[in-house]
Amino acid sequence: MGMVLLASASQRRASMLEQLGMEVIQRPLRARERPHKHGIPISEQVEQTLLGKVEAAQRECSDSLIIVADTLVEDPDDILNPMGQPNNRHEALNMLLRLSGRNHRVWTGTALIQGDKVECWVESATVSIDLLDEDVLEALIVSDSWRGKAGGYDYAGPMGDFATIIDGVEETVLGFTPQLFAALSMIEP
Repeated sequence: MGMVLLASASQRRASMLEQLGMEVIQRPLRARERPHKHGIPISEQVEQTLLGKVEAAQRECSDSLIIVADTLVEDPDDILNPMGQPNNRHEALNMLLRLSGRNHRVWTGTALIQGDKVECWVESATVSIDLLDEDVLEALIVSDSWRGKAGGYDYAGPMGDFATIIDGVEETVLGFTPQLFAALSMIEP
């Protein structure tokens, strides 16, 4: 299918692209990510961060096909509060406790950059998390599956046994918008 630069450290995103038959070069952006703006809808927060990544990728990369992405989990108690990646076990546990037994939205933004042409998409999916008992919480934290994951969980990892997508698609929860895959399928090698 061709070669793409994935401007992200996410192994999950890289493997999703490889499963499409793409040759993936992975190089995270050097620029600092724009901080998420609180007090505006999560969809807009993801879009703002995504646009910052697009600008950084256009400055830093000369590859012909570049992908950038951003994912945030919407706090079920405050739809304007983003739950990004936890920095430590304590933050991960707090996030899991907030999500336990509840539904929440996962927002993902993806951009495909081809020279001066940029296509951006932002999508959401609603995920339902089972009520997590103490043993499950401990196992999720000890597994370290929360590292690098928005909301402190890995839907394709251990949390998959306790989470269900009730609206939207799995790709959105895992870090790409479905429109990206449609756009990639239209690119000639």
